[in-house]
Amino acid sequence: MLGVALLLAGCANADRTAASPVRARSRVNPAVRLGPVTSTTVPAQLPVTPVQWTPCGDLQCGSVTVPFDYDNPDGPTLQIAVARHPAEDPSERIGSIVINPGGPGTSGIDDLPNELSVLTPGLLDRFDIVSFDPRGVQRSRPGRCASTAGSGTGGQLTDPVPTTPAAEAALLRNDQEFAAQCQQDSGSILPYVGTVDTARDLDRIRAALGDAQLTFIGHSYGTLLGATYAGLFPTHVRAMVLDGAIDPALSTTQYATDQAASLEAELRSFFAWCAGDPGGCPWRPSGDPTTALLNLIQASRTQPLSVSGGGTAGPGELYDALLAGLEAQSSWPTLAGALAQAQQGNGSAAVSMSDRYETGGSTNGAEAEQAIDCLDHPVDRNPASYPALAASIGTTAPVFGPLLAWGLLGCATWPVLPTRTPAPASDPGAPPILVVGTTGDPVTPYSWAVGLAKELTGGELLTWQGMSHVAYFYSPCVRAAVQTYLVAGTLPPAGTVCTD
Repeated sequence: MLGVALLLAGCANADRTAASPVRARSRVNPAVRLGPVTSTTVPAQLPVTPVQWTPCGDLQCGSVTVPFDYDNPDGPTLQIAVARHPAEDPSERIGSIVINPGGPGTSGIDDLPNELSVLTPGLLDRFDIVSFDPRGVQRSRPGRCASTAGSGTGGQLTDPVPTTPAAEAALLRNDQEFAAQCQQDSGSILPYVGTVDTARDLDRIRAALGDAQLTFIGHSYGTLLGATYAGLFPTHVRAMVLDGAIDPALSTTQYATDQAASLEAELRSFFAWCAGDPGGCPWRPSGDPTTALLNLIQASRTQPLSVSGGGTAGPGELYDALLAGLEAQSSWPTLAGALAQAQQGNGSAAVSMSDRYETGGSTNGAEAEQAIDCLDHPVDRNPASYPALAASIGTTAPVFGPLLAWGLLGCATWPVLPTRTPAPASDPGAPPILVVGTTGDPVTPYSWAVGLAKELTGGELLTWQGMSHVAYFYSPCVRAAVQTYLVAGTLPPAGTVCTD
């Protein structure tokens, strides 16, 4: 497992009904080029056959055969695992809704019960609810890297924000070892797990479900997948909801800068809550809280925190706890407790949050996430450039700027070069698409949703005034608007703002 906390890009297999922030580490998901892509626009010749469903617990499961390499559609194949919850009122059934929960690297099948727990009765009655494990994830030819990279002394994660030349060398070595192990263990699949390939798989899933057009919900990273699909297959779209949107026009550096600023804003809100609610927030540092937090992280470099049962915790675990704890306001008390313990030299709570954050999403979340992200975006492959990048973004986001900048180093050492470049979304011929943005989203800034809605031919922006990642799981107003749109095709009035 690569022990470096990186940029967040999406939701994961979390119990969002309880607003849990637990998810696999999500690296930056920069813009994908949605125009002609020579390596993936060859029409697939492999016949599409209907899914053969079999019971699997409370769901039905099956698979869809797809080309391993879309440049060679008559060559080897792989199986994309799918699961569904059949429409509860078959007489009123419209078709299927396919959901991607985000990530990347998240198992849609594992996440499906979470989706079912919040979907409105009108959707559950009239649609089969379907999700899938994307290529390279868990049940769909998973990429795995049997590496011990990521652990420092005492079982700690490697420091993700190096402050000395020796720490920089350790981080680079960790990334290089992880990349080499992934190439050794999963080199055959690594070039074929990018978002465009997954979008082409999504169209075969649509056909295998028997739907003439796709009805889709994408959360966070799933919005990049949805926008990519709309660019490749605009006339195959029936309706599409993109919630917690990524703007595909952003450069990688701008993506990191925006996201660091968004996380920093959420951190300041967390600090304000702590100052105003002493009964609910046990972490009560004196002086400036940003300085106190950075001092706490620095202290863990020289004096690692003790952990019950043995081992120690350091900067990596503390950063993971921050990333997990800031995704939803309901997690702030847990984060505050972890920081209070850490202030006393006890890293047990931080390690608990870090462990869940590092392993959430799927059984190979870290590996799949890295493989997908490194195909989806270009980064500077010169390691010597990263100290300056970290310093630059850190001027406005002192906690998260350096973290997110150094997080890109993992793709600088990746054995497969990126195949996407930033460009605005393009969906000529597609029907109107509903883009949902949250004004205080800590992971996907609201400005990204504004940008994506403007780029799409018929993009319509629905705003939620909230402070958690992905509005659908928190706002009844958003859920009602989504149901009306997906069932009847009626968009909310332009400029609609949900305030619940």
